Amino acid sequence: MKKTGRKHRKSAIRILELAVHLLRKAPADLLPVYYIGSLPFILGLLYFWGDMSRSADAGEYAASDALGMALLFVWMKWCHALFATRIYARLSHKLPAPHSWVRLGLQVSAQTLLHATGVFILPLALCLTLPFGWCFAFYQNVTVLSQNEYSSVRTLYRQAWQQARLWPSENHRMMAVIFIFSLIVFANLAIAIYLFPQMVKTFFGYESVFTLSGTKLLNTTFWMIVSGLTYLCVDPLIKTAYALRCFYGLAIASGDDIRIELHSAIDKQKTMDLQ
Repeated sequence: MKKTGRKHRKSAIRILELAVHLLRKAPADLLPVYYIGSLPFILGLLYFWGDMSRSADAGEYAASDALGMALLFVWMKWCHALFATRIYARLSHKLPAPHSWVRLGLQVSAQTLLHATGVFILPLALCLTLPFGWCFAFYQNVTVLSQNEYSSVRTLYRQAWQQARLWPSENHRMMAVIFIFSLIVFANLAIAIYLFPQMVKTFFGYESVFTLSGTKLLNTTFWMIVSGLTYLCVDPLIKTAYALRCFYGLAIASGDDIRIELHSAIDKQKTMDLQ
């Protein structure tokens, strides 16, 4: 099994290149599915962060706000699963399984229960350093593999963990590239947001509270906004990359990658014959 896995493994750079290509060629209705789920959560998080850190009455409605954030988190994770399902369907050239109330309930409960543990496990794994790569891959796989048929949360857990253990060196290389890319996006967004009011003042003479604040603008809310925008820019690429990893990992047993290549070769030959 290990020799087979090494034989069929894909390099981290190759996976990321394919992920970028998939997102560029994706239909217009794919990314809106992701952002319909992510934007409400990010906006709610920014409001929650600013309100809880500055409002004198924050303690009175902290519980209700926290409940609202939990509901937005569940909504976001379900939309992420739907986004990953459509990505995986494009990879496998198969239509997603038809939705039913039972399947929807199982998906929502599985995503909620497993991703809720990530709030505690991922920071702990990051502090310990070594297991973070496997834990990060596991939670991404939970999102991607929601399209598979499974009878319980435990089954999804086993499938996601099995894929997280596959090709660990490539996984860590891919995470390193994504981390560097995220830092570049973060720095560019921070500079752009900070300098934009200054540019408006220079070209149009408009003085605003942002230009008057100076370096005081660089508060915790500013960094949360930049972090949220960075997440919205980078996370779809991460989801697509791990969808590719899961596809190639499952294809070791199913042979879906060979089937698709054969169909593609046959279609090309038919096109050449017609010409």
